[in-house]
Amino acid sequence: MKNPSRPSTWLIGSGIFLILVLLIPGACKPGSENRDHLADLRITVTDPDGKRVAGATVEFYLSPEEREQGNNIVMSGETNPDGLLSVYAQEKGHYFLNIYQGNLRKEAEIQLRSKWLKDASFSIQLENGNAGTKVVKVAVVYENPIIPSTGKRFHQYFLTPGYHFLWNDPVELCRRYEAALEKASDYTIDFQIVSEHHADRFFTFLKNDPQKRLFSLEEIISLLQEKDWKTFKTVGTSYDYRSMVRHYQFDLALNRGEIDEVWVWSFPYSGMYESHMMGENAFWINSPPDDTFPSDKLLSVMGLNYERNLACALESFSHRFESTMMQVYGWWNYEQKPELSDLTTWELFSAYGLRYERYEKGAAQVGNVHYPPNGQYDYDFGNETYIESYVDEWLNYPYLQGKKKRKINRTEWGNPDGSWQLGWMTYYLGHLPHYRGINPRDGKFNDWWYYVVDYQGAMLAESAAR
Repeated sequence: MKNPSRPSTWLIGSGIFLILVLLIPGACKPGSENRDHLADLRITVTDPDGKRVAGATVEFYLSPEEREQGNNIVMSGETNPDGLLSVYAQEKGHYFLNIYQGNLRKEAEIQLRSKWLKDASFSIQLENGNAGTKVVKVAVVYENPIIPSTGKRFHQYFLTPGYHFLWNDPVELCRRYEAALEKASDYTIDFQIVSEHHADRFFTFLKNDPQKRLFSLEEIISLLQEKDWKTFKTVGTSYDYRSMVRHYQFDLALNRGEIDEVWVWSFPYSGMYESHMMGENAFWINSPPDDTFPSDKLLSVMGLNYERNLACALESFSHRFESTMMQVYGWWNYEQKPELSDLTTWELFSAYGLRYERYEKGAAQVGNVHYPPNGQYDYDFGNETYIESYVDEWLNYPYLQGKKKRKINRTEWGNPDGSWQLGWMTYYLGHLPHYRGINPRDGKFNDWWYYVVDYQGAMLAESAAR
């Protein structure tokens, strides 16, 4: 049973079919008896503002069921630079169209009722196929206190041993992080910072301390002033998530529906994981879960280091994304899957060249957080080698035909702020599906961001849609 509150995978837009009925007198046109096809169909495709759309894919099916499954395409093509597609119709009757380009999509039905036609023209206006915007309420903690003897905050005073750069202002970095994530989701996610807390106590302790005694401000300052950060590097640190959550009463705010997740901007060696999940039935999001924390609502906590830049913060979120999708689809297991058809949708998306070559030499899909399509090793974001990639097909998800590939290299994602890593992180996140509906091939939402920001809600909605 389909979820009435969310359209199915192939039912895009408002869920209302555009019915295009062509009524032509039945008399034959002079010379029509020599034609080898019924009609010349001319399809003009426009965007919601009425502008013509070039490069839109138009697929023709003989039944709505085949269209929903993406099976048995009888005709297909792409609109030209003028937004026009011309095709030959071989027989009269109904054609069920699926038209899409990126987030612009539409289903339409045309009916050819005459025996012979000279030509038939239709204009179809696409709709925004993005998933509806989801508001995510965020509580933010800045562990960036003022050093009493200087009047400066940590980021204004400390330097990383062996380097000469000042750390980032976490408040400003948080704003950039929020904006970058929202843009990558094509604004289907609206992170709303509902509370901000400038830390007056800390939750870091030494790994070898059986008492797990939390550091005071004075102790943290002393350790950050230590030569080469010897204690941090040799002993290591951990973080008391439960004490932090209870100190700020985030558990109560979560249960009252006032917040959905927490972002903590902390100093180097604070002991935080990049991301961490707490609550009953919590699972791995790039760290061991705290599944005994007494809460029936899941709480995700991002641990973000303001010594590092925006690229690293986006990488932390991207690893959380990877872990969540592995919870949805299962872990990558290419070695045990000899055929391309054996792959899950998530495995297909993540298949960079070194993984995908077992299915098609010299080609790739998108890749993963550490490996772009042409990557040869971890963090190979600046690789100049070209590879043929199906990356564009993922902007049309779930309409994956396995036909569109082109050569790309690092120039595809670029190096904003001089960082190939930042370029890849924004590009990677921007290709993760964020569309309406459910994929009939695997029963999962076309909006993968839904699972990441509200896993429990997504799973309940997915179950209701079956």
